[in-house]
Amino acid sequence: MDYRKPVIFGENWSPSRYQVLPYFRVEKALLMQAGVERILDLGCANGWNMSRFGQYGRSSIGLDMVPERVRLAKEHGQAMVASGLEVPAAAETFDFVYVQHVLHHIGSVELALNEAWRVLKPNGILFLIETIENSPIIHWGRKVYPIWMGDDINAHFDFSSLREQVADAGFQVITAEQYSVLFWMWEILPDQMPFMETFTPLFVAFERFVAHFFRKYGAHCYLAAKKQ
Repeated sequence: MDYRKPVIFGENWSPSRYQVLPYFRVEKALLMQAGVERILDLGCANGWNMSRFGQYGRSSIGLDMVPERVRLAKEHGQAMVASGLEVPAAAETFDFVYVQHVLHHIGSVELALNEAWRVLKPNGILFLIETIENSPIIHWGRKVYPIWMGDDINAHFDFSSLREQVADAGFQVITAEQYSVLFWMWEILPDQMPFMETFTPLFVAFERFVAHFFRKYGAHCYLAAKKQ
């Protein structure tokens, strides 16, 4: 995804993607629960997630360190320039904190998780999506290229260590899953060359076959946890 331009979730997507990106189903179920009203997208980039939440009928507040990204995110709702290590909100403000591929950039995972815990209401939900190094390709790739789209990679996780860090921050993990054994490599192509999306169903079929045998090497994971 090009974070330098405005985007609407689902534009030019093949519906087959939803078969291999399971977190959409889980996040929607959690977001649509009664009582979920105040949502923080921590590290909102250009508002891609905010756009999706709006399609669910939920409004959200975006936060990002890059002013240009915040300007784009404002097309989808309220957004502000701020750090996820110092969220400008009172304690127990939000029902839901969403963090997608941000923790490995943010500088201090411990501080970020503590800040998410602080701004969540009791029983509020933290929803994380992260890149993990259970994939040997990701592990070695980050040694060679420790930057992604201009942002330094400051933290390294595997699936189990991420779960432990979330639990250590005072959260109860309620669901977690690895996914995207190889599909993450394909995702980049249609972002740069939209006509390639036509071939996504073929790669989805291949990914589903590979994941059946090698899910433990998934390059991504999602994790939902409740503030205790």
